[in-house]
Amino acid sequence: MKALTKNLIKKMRIKLLKLRGMKTGKNIDIENGCSFEYPKKICLRSGVRVSRYSILKANSEYDIPITIGEKTQIMEQVLLCANEGSIRIGHDSWIGPQCLIYGNGHVKIGSHVMIAAKTSINTVSHNHSIVGIPMCQQGINTAPVVIEDNVWIGLNTTILQGVTIGKGSIIGAGAVVTKDIPPYSIAVGTPARVISKRKDDSFPSQKDVLKLTRVNVN
Repeated sequence: MKALTKNLIKKMRIKLLKLRGMKTGKNIDIENGCSFEYPKKICLRSGVRVSRYSILKANSEYDIPITIGEKTQIMEQVLLCANEGSIRIGHDSWIGPQCLIYGNGHVKIGSHVMIAAKTSINTVSHNHSIVGIPMCQQGINTAPVVIEDNVWIGLNTTILQGVTIGKGSIIGAGAVVTKDIPPYSIAVGTPARVISKRKDDSFPSQKDVLKLTRVNVN
């Protein structure tokens, strides 16, 4: 009975969000305590999960500033804040608990991306060149962050504005990424630096793919 009641509440929650104009695909899962500001500007594709107490804030002039691709999971207490920009996440990605993503300068996250808990992605900074004027009155500057497909970002990483993290890269826990990371790199530290590359032999051979296929079929 508890499970039936829980599922009914979830369905009612999703129906209410649809009535408020949110674009949703099939089989989405929105847990209790989530907040959706400007739901007409949010698109959740089929199979998306948004976990407890996450906040999606689509405060932007763009038509659909927050888009989350199929089967992507947004875990507990995540903040996605468009802030006059946009946040676009591909399919089959995972955003860990308590991640903060600010879309002022636009954030694009690819597919099959894993972002561990407490990671921050920031696309904005404050101007500070004039000493005699408070920094909060000097305006801001923005630049996009791009995280390409199949990237793994470790726990408590900070990614700053204007950075592209190349396809297939790994960022070590606690890193501060201040410049572009080439594809298939392993980067660690503050600021993050590339310490090695993922080797070609890390890719499965045709023989290995056939083995995996046989296992999956059987």
